[in-house]
Parts: sequence; C-alpha cells; structure tokens
Amino acid sequence: MKRPKVLITAPIHSAGVDILSKVAEVIYTSKNLSSEEELASIIGDFDAVVSMGTEPFTGKVLEKAVKLLIVARHGVGYDNVDVEAATRLGIWVTITPVEELFDAVADHAMALLLCLVRRVCDADVFVRSGKWFSNPHENRVFIGAGLRGKVMGIIGLGRIGSRIAERAKGFGLNVMYYDIERKIDLEKKLGAEFHPLDELLKSSDIIVVALPLTEKTRGLIGRREMSLMKPSAILINIARGPIVDHEALVEALESGRIAGAALDVFFREPLEASNKLTKLKNTVLTPHIAWLTEEARKAMSIAVAEEIARVLRGEEPKYPVNPSIRGSARNKRYVAN
Repeated sequence: MKRPKVLITAPIHSAGVDILSKVAEVIYTSKNLSSEEELASIIGDFDAVVSMGTEPFTGKVLEKAVKLLIVARHGVGYDNVDVEAATRLGIWVTITPVEELFDAVADHAMALLLCLVRRVCDADVFVRSGKWFSNPHENRVFIGAGLRGKVMGIIGLGRIGSRIAERAKGFGLNVMYYDIERKIDLEKKLGAEFHPLDELLKSSDIIVVALPLTEKTRGLIGRREMSLMKPSAILINIARGPIVDHEALVEALESGRIAGAALDVFFREPLEASNKLTKLKNTVLTPHIAWLTEEARKAMSIAVAEEIARVLRGEEPKYPVNPSIRGSARNKRYVAN
C-alpha cells in the first residue's frame, strides 16, 4: 500500500517526527506558505498536514485539498483554518491542548509583566552598553513598581487564563476576570472575582488578554475600552494580536493614556522593525514565543503526530475542533490498527 504523505509546514520536535515517520512519508517544504495561492498549489498532494498557525487554510485552499483527511494544529489557536469549510468537506481540524503548553504561556505572561514593571530589558541594555560602569549612580533611573495588592484583570479564564491567575496570586495580586460565562468553580479555587468587561478595565492595574481569536473577540479591546483603563494600567497580550486594536494601542501608549504594554502577539506577524511599537519605551515585545519551551515543543509534537496517526488508522482524533463531522469525515485507512 502506498504510504500517505504528511506535510509539516515548519520544523517540530523530533519526538513527533519519529511517530509520523513510522506511519507516513513526512515532507517539509521551504516554500512560503503564508500565501493562499502557494498553499493551494501544493496541498492536493497531501493526506495530512501539521499546521503551525500561519498558513491560510481558507475555503479556497481546502477545496484544492482533495486527499486531505486532517489539518492538525501544532497549538490551540485555529483562526487560520476555515473550520466551516473543513467540516463541509469532511476534513478533521484538531488542536494540541497539552498541559505543558498552558504552563509555558502562563509563565511567559508573568515574565512579560515583570520585565515591564521592573524595566528589566532597559536595565540589561544599560549594563551591557557600559553606561552603568561610566555612571554608577544612574541605575536609580530604573525605578520599578511592586505587585502586591494590585489588581490583575484577566480577560478569558480558560486553561491559560486560570494558570495566569494561579501565578498572580503567588505574587500577592488580587485577581478579577471577565469571560463569556462565569466560571464558578474556578472563582472558588483561584479566589478570582467575576466582573463585566467595562468594570474590569476601569478597576485593573494589569490587564491580561487570554482569549481565543474569533469574530466576536476580534478588536475586542479598542479605543473605547482603552479609554476606560487607568492611566497607570498596563496591557499584556499573550493570546492573539487582532483581539487588540493595533492603532488604538499605539495611540494610547504614545499619549500616555495607558502606562505600558507587553506583547507576544501582534496584529500582523512578523512585526516590522519600522512599526511604531518598536520605538516606544513603554513596551516589552517578544516574537510569539510564549509557547516555546522544550517541554511544550515535545508534548505538542507528540500530540499532533498522534492525532494524525489516529486519523490515518481510520480512527477519530482525540482533540477535534469540529466533532460534528463524526460519521461524515473522509475516511481512508492507511495504517493498520
């Protein structure tokens, strides 16, 4: 029997590759798959794909994917996939909701917070440039802010947001949250208080965006929302860039409407060096690496590979985004059970 072909759009941990290599022909591509036309031109050759989240799996692309059984996201966000089109065509869409990923992103959120409020990045440049040696008393310009007793407002108390809340409590922060629906059990467990979004924005010293990107959350934090924040507030986004209105954020930071922002995700990625955000002193910026720990990479690669292996065996995946296609999914068994 001819081996199925699996496309991996960017390098993943070898643990996942090892699993896939036993059941399929694994192919990496050097092509730029951020282009709809480029992706559509090659996708017809593949039975499965590991998506890193930057490829546009639009309806147009999926129509060309005549052999495709599964789009397996190496991550938990799937806003790059037209799930409705995939469902109509009988193509599974899956994610990798592993504990190591949630811990990694929550850790990074706290790292961004500390770097911003304690001016770690600026101080590092100060030491490396020799300015401290030349001006030994100038270190006093790096006056930071304490955390204990302040309020962190978490927008989205899901698997990542709840872990951020756990860490925030350890720093002595008071936690409030907003979500589409209340999480009573988590409120009790974490000591987090539910508040409507506007009230959270008005009351929080630190605001963390931890929501998935959907049509409802796109642009959720815009000019009106930023106008409600304290002038001393800082905004942290480790979710998806388009949830925050980019131009409104730049204006708020430039004008001092809010005190600062720490961002791992952006309205368009990669972020251009000429973007205004890179010129501002009241920002900390990282290149979408919140998930990027060795433990998370390994666990995610195994999870994504196992999802593909299940589908190639004619089984249902464990973490489908579109479970409604049970019974109507494309089903070609390539691998013995």
